[in-house]
Amino acid sequence: MDVAIAGGGITGLTAALLLKRAGLSVAVVEALTIAGGVTAYTTAHISEVPDVGYKTLRSTFGESDARLAADARRAAIERIAQFVSEAQIDCQFERVTGYLYAESDDDSMLESEAQAARGLGVDATFSTAVPLPFPVRAGVVFPNQAQFNAVSYLQALASLVDGDGSYVFERSRVLDVTGSSPYQITTEQGTVTARNVILATHTPIHDIANMQDLYLLTTKLTPYRSYVVAAQLRSPVPTGQFWDTMEPYHYTRNYTNAQQNWLIVGGEDHKTGEDVDALERYQRLEDYVRQRYEVESIDYRWSAQWYEPIDGLPFIGKSLAHDHLYVATGFSGNGISFGTIAGMLLSDQILGRENPWGKLYDPGRIKPLASAQQFVSQNLQVAAHFVGDRFQTDVETLDEIPRGEGRRIKLENEQLAVYRDDVGELHAVSAVCTHAGCIVNWNNAEKSWDCPCHGGRFSCTGNVLNGPPMNPLDAKTVDRP
Repeated sequence: MDVAIAGGGITGLTAALLLKRAGLSVAVVEALTIAGGVTAYTTAHISEVPDVGYKTLRSTFGESDARLAADARRAAIERIAQFVSEAQIDCQFERVTGYLYAESDDDSMLESEAQAARGLGVDATFSTAVPLPFPVRAGVVFPNQAQFNAVSYLQALASLVDGDGSYVFERSRVLDVTGSSPYQITTEQGTVTARNVILATHTPIHDIANMQDLYLLTTKLTPYRSYVVAAQLRSPVPTGQFWDTMEPYHYTRNYTNAQQNWLIVGGEDHKTGEDVDALERYQRLEDYVRQRYEVESIDYRWSAQWYEPIDGLPFIGKSLAHDHLYVATGFSGNGISFGTIAGMLLSDQILGRENPWGKLYDPGRIKPLASAQQFVSQNLQVAAHFVGDRFQTDVETLDEIPRGEGRRIKLENEQLAVYRDDVGELHAVSAVCTHAGCIVNWNNAEKSWDCPCHGGRFSCTGNVLNGPPMNPLDAKTVDRP
């Protein structure tokens, strides 16, 4: 194959379709099913508004690069719109207005953000009129944003990629990447050989011993969890996307299906693997929604993982140490926009085309002091977890572990992660993450073992869910009490 792509989400499929259209043979290998990974959990805000804000972006990267970043976000919206139009994709794509708003006295901040955005060529207007059913102080209005059903969109892209010498392989988790152009990508179902490889796996999966440059990339990222609820409303709210300035912040969009009016609200973000009550985060989010909207019922809830880069922009481009190996990571919770940008940029790089965004998103870029300080702070926290968590346990005996819960315990001088299922059976694995050796923590909402260092996540029985690890937690045997 000309190109093998690990990951059947927004990055992988965007790149795959563009490369196939250019005449290359492409194989996409997906661990689960198409759109079954992180993209399946997106709230699908397709926006030119970065979470870090244009004022901060301009301060960090300078006027010229900040303008490039704004141009790239706008181009991503248009790229999606073109795919939808050209292939007549039924994914409920629609143009909407976005609002960055404050409930409290943040007028000066919003005005300066609007001014910074306009200075970079973004259509942005300060306004005291934000169409929400609760008191709002002011906002910045961003017309011509978009939203859609991401799963329907990606399934359509996959169908366009598959065939005519290109392939989409589902349930084919990557187990190893060896060689060097050509590479051998070993999966659960077989091996793909390709001249070029794109790791479109949200954060690059890698074996630290053989791909130390990819490990270095993970040290420039902070993993976070974000929570979402979907509520049925008694009456509809205006169509749009809404992002508040609270800490932690909330992001909102509406959705209509079968004559039902839905509100999809996310927020309550925290670092992955931290010792927090995830169920409490859901409750806080529900309280936030009920206090502000006429809620009929809250019927769905889910969470997703995202990675914050040290300087506010993703790392997209060629691996620093491996020819013809490409990565894309650090999307700051803006996966649809940045994933589309990544697919566009990586396809251009493989095809040898000039792309003005290449230097901006270069994985090897070095940014100013603020980024260095963030890098040091993040990795001091990782070091603290690596050392300190080895002395932490949750229980002293196995019989303290409730049904449906997991706890860390030290047995025979070994730290274990033990889950008791609903029928009382114990499932024990090593508590040591197979990526970099940190200690995992229990996530009571997702029933998973989460690593606070680089965001590796494992099922309650130790299988890899997401993050950089390639191997499951080591299985252990314990005597049933």
